[in-house]
Amino acid sequence: MNGTSRAVTNENIQGPQGACVGPGDTVLVCSMDKNSIVHLSVDGNIIGTYPVDMQKPTSIGLSKNGTRLAVSNSVNGNKKLHLYKISPAMH
Repeated sequence: MNGTSRAVTNENIQGPQGACVGPGDTVLVCSMDKNSIVHLSVDGNIIGTYPVDMQKPTSIGLSKNGTRLAVSNSVNGNKKLHLYKISPAMH
C-alpha cells in the first residue's frame, strides 16, 4: 500500500532481521534473538511463530511457487542453510 506503515511490536519478534513476502498476503520475518520465524498478516497481526534449528536466523526467502522456504544464519563457526517444504493450510 502506498504511504502506509505500521510498527509491529511483539515478544516473539526479538532482533528482527531478514523478511520476505510469505504465502498469500503475509510476511515472514527472522526473529534472530528467538531463533524463530514469525509469520505476520499484512496488518501486522501474528499468524504463527515457528522455531528453527539454528542460532540467530538472519536471511529468509520463499520460492516463486510458494512451496519452499530457505533460512540461513550468520553465526561464525556454525553457519547453516535450511530448506523447508511448505504445505498448504488445511481448512
